[in-house]
Amino acid sequence: DASISNTSIVRYDAYEGAGGRQSATIALLDAARSGVVVSAIQGRDYARIYVKDLDRGRPSVALSPEELEAVERAMAG
Repeated sequence: DASISNTSIVRYDAYEGAGGRQSATIALLDAARSGVVVSAIQGRDYARIYVKDLDRGRPSVALSPEELEAVERAMAG
């Protein structure tokens, strides 16, 4: 089944001293661990968005620890 059926959101502080867990990563995956991981990183003066593809659990670019956590949470639920 190629529909998005496994999702999760992980909130965190991307930078020491940032506070408020303003950064977040969302995993949107199908049953075969294919889909996307989207991260919004909030800095003091900027925000950045990163999108990484997963194909059967293999990322197009190395995943951060928070992104790995989002994938694992999505697949556990």
